[in-house]
Amino acid sequence: MDFLMHYTAAQEEFRREVKAWIQENYPSQLRQFFCYEDMSENVFALVREFRRRLGQKGWLAPLYPREYGGGGLTAEHAIVLDEELWELDVPMIGDLGVRLAAPAISVWGTEEQKRRFLPPILRGEVITWQCFSEPEAGSDEANQKTTALRDGDFFVINGQKIFIGEFGDVDFLYTLAVTVPSAPRRLNLGAFLVPASLPGITIQAMRICAGGEKRQIFYDNVIVPASQLIGKETDGWQVSRTTLDLEHSWLGMFIPRDRFVEWLFTYCKETKRNGQPLSKDPDIQQTLVEIYIDSQVERLLGMRMWWMFNAGRPITYEGTQLALYMKLRATKLAKQMVQILGPYSLTTDPKWRPVKGRFEIFQRLSLLVHAGGTPEILKLLMARDIGIGKVKSA
Repeated sequence: MDFLMHYTAAQEEFRREVKAWIQENYPSQLRQFFCYEDMSENVFALVREFRRRLGQKGWLAPLYPREYGGGGLTAEHAIVLDEELWELDVPMIGDLGVRLAAPAISVWGTEEQKRRFLPPILRGEVITWQCFSEPEAGSDEANQKTTALRDGDFFVINGQKIFIGEFGDVDFLYTLAVTVPSAPRRLNLGAFLVPASLPGITIQAMRICAGGEKRQIFYDNVIVPASQLIGKETDGWQVSRTTLDLEHSWLGMFIPRDRFVEWLFTYCKETKRNGQPLSKDPDIQQTLVEIYIDSQVERLLGMRMWWMFNAGRPITYEGTQLALYMKLRATKLAKQMVQILGPYSLTTDPKWRPVKGRFEIFQRLSLLVHAGGTPEILKLLMARDIGIGKVKSA
């Protein structure tokens, strides 16, 4: 089977334009950056500036109309951009504002909100975090405890969010909260784009073993103008579904090749054990073949999602299937790395770590199975979407 994507002459011409622009505009200090452990305030400032340059070019959100801050480009252009930017190893190029909040605003926001909120988000001028998860509302999103009670032309928000954001600062908190406590679950929620600078908001860092930096957000009588409400007062569940359906479907993005698999294959070809490359060991060969097949299955599922998303096809179980496969494959690959590399895959010691410790980073990243729903929740959503559950997930 041919697993490769074939490109048109126009795409390859655009790729040359993208490469030349990156060469001129990408900060040299970021070229060795790889993981959040290396993220300092200076690095974060460079990332934000690079995002602004992308946004000014229209390449941070290439598929959005120019009038809202996008690039007005085709899906064929976007796939080239995704691939070239993926190669840079820089996180947050498309933050959660671009990938998750902007689509919800596009669907549920008023025209005035679209023109007010979308341009700064899509041009990379602001950072937005998704604030859905709570201590008692992770997989059970409808169990929100944070409240947003109306007071005239304002809402007063109180509550706590957890496992939010990443390193650096933030401008907006895309927040889900209970607006009508007396209403039934799912019919009692509102979605807000809350300015992070408002009085009463406290942001605390959380160090987690998987790496990076998550946050706890506390709202203490935070007064938010009603103009920050996305959709109607009780549309929050539907607004959040727009976001989560995109999150499950990998945001309609084309999934580039798997660098971790490439690094593993290269390492096995170049590293010798008992006088011969690891790749010559029959057991390791079998594992590498299985790893390659799994990575290409994921790639094909991603290509299907990219095609469905950009062709405007209705998406039901397919996005959830991709999200589930990616989570299960990551934990499986982490175990396979240990089988092949042994304790070398678990160390960051400069003397012993392979590929600058990238395999150890992957081991920790594979633990992040909760984001966007645990495997158990994704299985439930798939069952409902294909009609064997009690109700459809949407």
